[in-house]
Amino acid sequence: MARKQMVTVIDDLDGREIDPDDARTVSWTWLGVHYELDVSPTILTKIEDGKVTIAKLLAVSTRTGGRRRLGPATSRTRATSASDPARNAAIRNWAHSNGYEVSARGRIPLDVIEAFDAAH
Repeated sequence: MARKQMVTVIDDLDGREIDPDDARTVSWTWLGVHYELDVSPTILTKIEDGKVTIAKLLAVSTRTGGRRRLGPATSRTRATSASDPARNAAIRNWAHSNGYEVSARGRIPLDVIEAFDAAH
């Protein structure tokens, strides 16, 4: 028994059927997220000429990977450095005398550092 399968490609932007031989798959990235869409050569020219908005492309494209950016990193930075042992010792001594549990070695929790800075 013979089978024949027909492939139909629809332009993601205008919804029209495209000849599979003419269809173009456009891969693109916006803010770290990867997308694809299938378009006709005519629509591809409009995209390349900047006549299609990013909002429209986002609305009709299929997400294929990548990660969304979460925005700028928080402004909180480490207030101390392992390269300043005198400051670390002062923070540890202050923390112990003020009821904080801090190990003798290793990273000092940021909330302890912030409390120390606020007290001094």
